[in-house]
Amino acid sequence: MIRLGEIIRFYPDSFRANIFTTKPFRMIGLIDVAIRYYYGIERVILAFYRSSGTNSGKTQGLWYPIVGIKINSGEFTEFTKYINCVLTETTEGGYADKGWLAKSLFFSGNKDGAELRGFSCGVHRDSLYAIGKSLCCLYENNKYYLIEEMDAEFINSMVTLNSKLYNNIHTQRENYEQFIYDVYIGG
Repeated sequence: MIRLGEIIRFYPDSFRANIFTTKPFRMIGLIDVAIRYYYGIERVILAFYRSSGTNSGKTQGLWYPIVGIKINSGEFTEFTKYINCVLTETTEGGYADKGWLAKSLFFSGNKDGAELRGFSCGVHRDSLYAIGKSLCCLYENNKYYLIEEMDAEFINSMVTLNSKLYNNIHTQRENYEQFIYDVYIGG
């Protein structure tokens, strides 16, 4: 059965990463995926981080999805109006500190499957988990592009880029907002 909004593959050769923090040690990265929408299959950039395993029962070394990274402490203003609204709804208190990895959306409503905590609770859960495990292997085997300029602003600008990429029908921003919507509603 064809499911709309489903990640149908990822592109290992598109994996790019950089060090985000050293204490605890965290890497951030971007990976391209193919998502089946009602208007066709689109290639979309997603953001991930490598867990230090320091809290919330996350697995050390596993890569988890993030919406982006908080640039300023306070309310969400870093992203699009829609994404800021979703993060406000899914984040305790509706605000976060500078440098916070915006991952609460992927924990929202996720009650079952402890090993899958942090990968959403809908149609994307298994594919995001599989991507996270694959990124772990790629990282450990140095199969990624080191982008030293990659920081919070870089990550956020790439996932919300208002341009059409890879001959897509829609912009990266439109496709990313649709992905966020699907995760938010548990699609």
